[in-house]
This record gives sequence, C-alpha cells and structure tokens, in this order.
Amino acid sequence: MTNIGLLGDVSVGKTSILRLFVRYINKEEIENVEGGLKCNILKTDFSGEATLPGGNKSDALNEKETKTIHPNRVVFREDESGRAHTIFAPGGDRKRAVVKMGIITISRIATQIIAVFSAERELDPQFDFFNDVRFFPDNISVCINKIDLLEGDKDAKVENIKSTISDFFSKRKINVKDYFITCGETVDNFEDIEKYNDHVAEMILKITTSK
Repeated sequence: MTNIGLLGDVSVGKTSILRLFVRYINKEEIENVEGGLKCNILKTDFSGEATLPGGNKSDALNEKETKTIHPNRVVFREDESGRAHTIFAPGGDRKRAVVKMGIITISRIATQIIAVFSAERELDPQFDFFNDVRFFPDNISVCINKIDLLEGDKDAKVENIKSTISDFFSKRKINVKDYFITCGETVDNFEDIEKYNDHVAEMILKITTSK
C-alpha cells in the first residue's frame, strides 16, 4: 500500500488533480493511459472543502471555488493485485492552525510526496509553503500543474521551472526523482488538454505501482 501526499501552496490545483483522477477511474478511462490498469475507487472524502463566499467558478469538475480546510482523501485499489492506495491532499493555507496540522500529519505519514506547483505563478511564494514543511523523504516527485495557463514557449519555461525547483530542493538535500507536467481540469480551447489530463492519471499510477 502506498500513501501519497499531494502538498503545495493555496490554489495550485491539488483538489482538482484528486477529482480528475477519480473521474478517470469512475469512467474507466484509467486503463487507456500510459501504464494504465483497471482500478476501482474504495472511498472518497472531500468533506474538507469549504465553498468560498461569492465563488462563481464553473467547469466540468468544480462548480464553485473552494478552500481545503481538512485533508481530502481518495482510496483506490488495483483490481489485479488487490493492492490499495490512499492519496491525501491537505490545504495550502498554512496560516490556519487546522490546515497546518493537516499538512504536518500528511507529510509524516505519506510514503510518497508529490510537491505540486502552479506553472503560471511566481515560484518564490510557492517555495514559502515548502519552507514550512519539516518532514520530507529524501526523494520526492514534482507536479507542475496548470500548464494550460503558461503563456509563450511552454517547453522552455517548463525547463526553467524544473531547474529552479530542483535547485530549491537540493539545498534541503531532497532529490526530485520525477517531474510530471499536468492540467488537473478540463479546459476548452487548449489543444493538448487530453495529454495533460492523462498525465495526472499516469503520475498517480507510476508512483503507486512502481516497484
């Protein structure tokens, strides 16, 4: 069994990644991605979500803007092996005591950490979140999310983001073993949306099923 912790600053898309992964399994699309295999959902818990006042966001996955107060959780099982895995996604507002407690708890119990970054935002404020996380394994994975919002030469900018993130973690003696470039939501008028949506499912499967 693998416990995955999705950690990252406010609004980097952790909950959207979690919901999209659930959709891939429920719609039986999980078998069609690279490294795909048949899985089923054992439990989902999104009760930690609080709707923001005046939130009016609307898309295929999220009807309103929300903030994660208590960690969201998804438990799924591989059909063939019978192995079950849990994905936790605590909130990013570490200034709230209850949220910070969730971050600390997940960072300690997770056997695999995915550090989630938003591609279109400045990295330094996002690094501040990780500066407050004291419990980290020696090796982590990094998810660069919201690739659809990155303007200009995406490939060049992603490589620069990777380099900056790698330098940040290496100073803490943490190795980034894998990078995943994703879009955790369905987006109209984005040519490569299916590929980057698929990357979400491929990321979770690779981390949980790798021996």
